Amino acid sequence: MYKKLLQLPLFQGLSQKELTEIIEKVVFQFASKQADILLAQQGQDCNSLFYILDGKISKKTISSDKTYIVEQVLEAPSIIEPQSLFGKDTEYQSSYTSLSPIDIITIDKRFVLADLMNYPIFELNYINILSCISQNQYKLLWNHKTCNELADRFKCFIRQRTEPTCSEITLHITMKDLAFQLNDTRLNVSRMLNMLEEQSKVCLKRKIVQIKNLELL
Repeated sequence: MYKKLLQLPLFQGLSQKELTEIIEKVVFQFASKQADILLAQQGQDCNSLFYILDGKISKKTISSDKTYIVEQVLEAPSIIEPQSLFGKDTEYQSSYTSLSPIDIITIDKRFVLADLMNYPIFELNYINILSCISQNQYKLLWNHKTCNELADRFKCFIRQRTEPTCSEITLHITMKDLAFQLNDTRLNVSRMLNMLEEQSKVCLKRKIVQIKNLELL
């Protein structure tokens, strides 16, 4: 139990005495899941902290106008949307599915509020995670270079909708809708994507753009 909890950034820095107290008070739900199991649905209420200890999961996000879908592959250790547990909108922003056998820990929201937030180190760890998420989003919006070139606008589009730690990305979109998102013509977008494919940076299929390595893009 101690080893598993110390894998989580939320519990790093706590003493053995504090961890013992937490284990006695808080219900930790440990579970193993097979591949292709839905873990959380976009739009579903977020009532728990959800942590992936081992394995790979898929994060799928459908745009608000339902014109495109972004899928990402995330590897453990990974926490699922800690920012959705509190605030005005407490719904999952994406759907999550296991891609391989996984081990997970789930902590109900009531234990987070009633017990875990009484430990300053846990509270600080949680605030730091939320701050990092907010700061990364701010940097993506304001600190990138001017995207004059179509390929640069495409890269910005992808980076603003994916996590920096994701290993693979699949964009489900028509050429017409992607052209609208990038404020360009369908023909120019098609040429740009074919150029990236020639450079082995993307793989194209019908209504699908696959990116195996975000850093190469």
